[in-house]
Amino acid sequence: MMPRPGIGPGRWWWLPGLLLGVLLAPRAPHAAPASPPPRERVSTACLDCHGGRDSTLAGSVHALRKGAADGADARIACTDCHTGDRRHWEDDPATYPMPHVATLPAAAEARLCATCHQTAHQQAMLERGPHAANAVNCSGCHAVHGNRHAALVQRPQPELCYSCHSATRAEFARASRHPVEGVVRCTDCHSSLDAARKPLARDGTNVCGRCHAQYEGPFPYEHPAAQDFSTDGGGCIACHDPHGSNLPRMLRLPYEGARAPLCTQCHSVPGHARNSMHGTQWAGKACNDCHSDIHGSYDNRLFLRPSMRDAGCSNAGCHHF
Repeated sequence: MMPRPGIGPGRWWWLPGLLLGVLLAPRAPHAAPASPPPRERVSTACLDCHGGRDSTLAGSVHALRKGAADGADARIACTDCHTGDRRHWEDDPATYPMPHVATLPAAAEARLCATCHQTAHQQAMLERGPHAANAVNCSGCHAVHGNRHAALVQRPQPELCYSCHSATRAEFARASRHPVEGVVRCTDCHSSLDAARKPLARDGTNVCGRCHAQYEGPFPYEHPAAQDFSTDGGGCIACHDPHGSNLPRMLRLPYEGARAPLCTQCHSVPGHARNSMHGTQWAGKACNDCHSDIHGSYDNRLFLRPSMRDAGCSNAGCHHF
């Protein structure tokens, strides 16, 4: 049988050269993706219709600078916050409305504010801060127009926080509490909102020690309950209610005998109040009548009052100082 023409082994001599030419041929550069249009920075056109709105920004960080309110020369412009279509001011405002910032979802407004505000607080609102997690947007606490308060909050603390946290207002009406009216601010303790953590800085740090350093130590003999801070609580708030309590020193539970519920929530000492000494003249005594250094001690592992040496409490071999 005669071979078919054009298929013999010598007919493919040109194929390697063709492949090599394809591989070595210069390639056209890939087209760069289209960049987004430049951000419009306009104020003068806005004030043509919204006259006087610039006066509501005077004296604040968002104040418009006269004579350079548009473009790259503007320190801040209306459209930095009120982003939208330029056809709003060039064509028909009703057909092309500008978004109202305060009505944006929490995440959308946080992203808008983050174009200028690069802070830990802003980062928390963008990630896992408790306000963002509960759909509270920036405008829930801050007001840009007609506001002279520090940080542009809508009203000073604690009234600002009480507007949402009504139960906390009731807690601060108790007999023993922190003086939040002009002395202690909510953010003195809840400052971990800026670090995207849980609200009370329960992250291994003692937020209470910022004001109550005398109880923080370090002590040679530490009370674990006073140092055991974790993401689940512990530390000072194991015994104290920071918002307020009807018991002295903002205690969560009474510490008086004979049951001493504040102490027995952690300590169970069978017969402690019913032995030959404590069951007679010391029966019903409050725990801290003897264990006075309950935050920590410099000289005693049981946090006992130094004057107990003279009371003969170590004579029977029970307490070693």
